[in-house]
Amino acid sequence: MDQAYVPTLYYDGQMIDVLWDNHDHVMKWLAQYFGWSLVRQENWKADPGCLHGKMTQTNWGTWLISYITNQRLPHHFAERGTVESNIRLCFRVNELQKRHRQLEQENIRVSSIYDGPGETRYFDLWATTEGIRLTLQEDVSLESDEVLPSWVRVGVSHVEEAVEWYKKYMGMEIVQDESSTFGYALMKLKLNHIEEESFWIIEQLSEEAYKGKVDGQVQPVCWIKHREAFFRYHQFLLDCGIETSEVGGFLTKGMVSFHFYDLDGNRFNISSM
Repeated sequence: MDQAYVPTLYYDGQMIDVLWDNHDHVMKWLAQYFGWSLVRQENWKADPGCLHGKMTQTNWGTWLISYITNQRLPHHFAERGTVESNIRLCFRVNELQKRHRQLEQENIRVSSIYDGPGETRYFDLWATTEGIRLTLQEDVSLESDEVLPSWVRVGVSHVEEAVEWYKKYMGMEIVQDESSTFGYALMKLKLNHIEEESFWIIEQLSEEAYKGKVDGQVQPVCWIKHREAFFRYHQFLLDCGIETSEVGGFLTKGMVSFHFYDLDGNRFNISSM
């Protein structure tokens, strides 16, 4: 394989697909329960096929995106009312049990607290009436009561096979292989905008877990710095037989995006300008 076809991917945060009428409510929910703030708000169409669009930036590279359209867009969409994605966006808190209890008292749906990768504890929560699933992770080393970014957890059928796939097609590097002992591997990509790295937990799914393509509302985004490399990478994935969407956005000038699916149907978004 010609490695030149796989450009450097920079993790650029996450997009949360939000229903139009719920957009402001989701931002208020994140402010109330996570202490996040509104960084920037734009009435911007993600795709020329949109009739209307709006985007809100909040903490840690998180964008809320909503649109009204009378057609199915090639890239900007999410499925609702189906199975949950096996991609979990994790955030660290210092008092996990306290957070869990507070959310339960507010009648917010939460999972039980469970042990997970990284030898720490987690619970899943479903934000707002849309049921946007996010995951909180215990980090007792934190001194503040903030909700801070962690890693992205990706559930797969076979950890070793998935690790090789991510290395080959996304340029991920392995940091720590705990697959034989704890059923996961820690991998990394560069972060966009700052000279740091993002971390990805590739974890073994249970036998009964759903394996298949899912277009969840919470979607991690990777950035390619050069537009030409973006289109070349898109064609490379297609040539390799990887299920890849058409390019959405503004093809002549402006932001462009597409997504593809790994061996287990986990969705990854790619964008460039």
